[in-house]
Amino acid sequence: MTLDSTLLRFSGWPVLILLTAVLGQFLDDYALTVAASIIIYAILGLGINIVVGYAGLLDLGFAAFYAIGAYVSGLLILKQGWNFWLTLPVAIAAAAIAGLIIGYPTLRLRSDYLAIVTLGFGEIIRITVVNLEVTGGPNGLTGIPPVTIAGREFVTPVDFFYLVLVFFVVVLAVTGLLARSRLAYAWRAVRSDDRAAEAVGVPTRRVKLLAYVLGAAVGAVAGPLNAAQLGTVDPSNFTFLTSLFVLLVLIIGGMGSRPGVVVGAVVVVALPEVLRTVQEYRGLIFALLLIVIILVRPQGVWPARFRPLTLPDLAPEPERRTAEGRLLEITGLSRRFGGVTAVEDLDLTLDAGEVISVIGPNGAGKTTAFNCITGMIVPSTGTVAVNGHDVAGRAPHRVAAAGLARTFQNIRLFDDMTVAENVLIGRFARDRGLLRRLGARDLEAVRRCLDFVGLSDAATRSASALSYGERRRLEIARALAADPAVILLDEPAAGANPTEKQALMGLIAQIRALGIAVVLIEHDVALVMSVSDRVTVLEYGRTIAAGPPADIQEDQRVIAAYLGVPDDPETDLVAEVLG
Repeated sequence: MTLDSTLLRFSGWPVLILLTAVLGQFLDDYALTVAASIIIYAILGLGINIVVGYAGLLDLGFAAFYAIGAYVSGLLILKQGWNFWLTLPVAIAAAAIAGLIIGYPTLRLRSDYLAIVTLGFGEIIRITVVNLEVTGGPNGLTGIPPVTIAGREFVTPVDFFYLVLVFFVVVLAVTGLLARSRLAYAWRAVRSDDRAAEAVGVPTRRVKLLAYVLGAAVGAVAGPLNAAQLGTVDPSNFTFLTSLFVLLVLIIGGMGSRPGVVVGAVVVVALPEVLRTVQEYRGLIFALLLIVIILVRPQGVWPARFRPLTLPDLAPEPERRTAEGRLLEITGLSRRFGGVTAVEDLDLTLDAGEVISVIGPNGAGKTTAFNCITGMIVPSTGTVAVNGHDVAGRAPHRVAAAGLARTFQNIRLFDDMTVAENVLIGRFARDRGLLRRLGARDLEAVRRCLDFVGLSDAATRSASALSYGERRRLEIARALAADPAVILLDEPAAGANPTEKQALMGLIAQIRALGIAVVLIEHDVALVMSVSDRVTVLEYGRTIAAGPPADIQEDQRVIAAYLGVPDDPETDLVAEVLG
């Protein structure tokens, strides 16, 4: 067994394919034609599974890529005299380019808006081919010759059935390789929380774009096969209803499940054929059966199952300092929202192994400052230099790659992934090779980070099943997986009990011992004073005090900011609040 995890590994594929091949010898021509259509829809299902099932990008116009594949192949055969095999790479490339065109401008959209745009794209393609003379208008393309191999024409239903079965095996193998790549984990992270994924190092725009391009390329394979099967390219085969049926393949079978795609294709294609004997009620019965399936199996008939990462046993590794000297330098950082200034002229410097806390009352601009530093918000002015490189205004994944990791005030884990998989996503800031398979180095890094925060025993558990304190530690482990120079902890003790706070203090001490600089936002003043080398205090976005903890404890401006009382040198509230 390799040390990687697939999105779905179904060991029965060889048996299933062999049984399907044997079954083809006993079916009549009608059944073979239906079986070939099922396989074509399964190929379409594997394509949309990349876009919707893996990356979570709702697509209501997937039939457009199906149409592009069919029309490009058909036109090249009829107009240019190419054979079927020469048209295939061109058809796939054309669909991939279309995926790029529709994907790039829609990457910022989510949910309903994304669905509307993809629906519009599908309709644009359909209307275009219906109105162009070169595509045959509403009549489509006719007279497409059968597929030929070594002079043999694949005319009979049995021949064509085996042809599409071979295509299905090839597409299945390609999507299987994708499922075993690091890209598959990036897709799952984006589907779960794209902003958190971006913040910890996943290039979300590139990841989403790859989903569209690769999904379109896979779906396009079905187009030339459909044209060869029918001998025509009929625009009525690429309507919005076709897109819905392809999406139903995924919904019925199970999101992200490749065996589920096959099940869904069988239900969507074969079930209406079975119901032909009750033609008058076929639509009603089909709809009711679909409703029953969705109610009984909301995750699909064959939901996706993910094999947990197999982490290696590691020998203890001596502590290594990641860097020395000045790691973070922030100068004049400001952020304005219209007439409101949330952060004003923030200056901050950190050296290796140093802990600086940023404190202040609620609404002081602490988290806004963190978001500006990490690229979640573009600052209005100022510089943020990590290891001497200015990263202000750069995309969050580039800031993470520069060596700046973070956690969130409100915990943002990928709850539908395991503990180990969450930490693995943090590795994208260090190594963004999306299409390569997981290696021993990835898994060793995950194991070390889990060991560091004491979560090794929970590696295969779902992140959603962890306790609150464990979830906080997992966020820190994910940040450490990037091998950062600086780590920003946003209220890590919020909601923690005294025992968990004590453990957090020890964890921060371990992190600084590695030479990692720590910036801490925290309301627990006792914790701040015990772990910090220096403290910066914000009020209404401005720095009102900065210095060693002992000085901050005695600063009357800090006392007034926290308590809302006027300066009083004789007040004894310092001991109560800051002591």
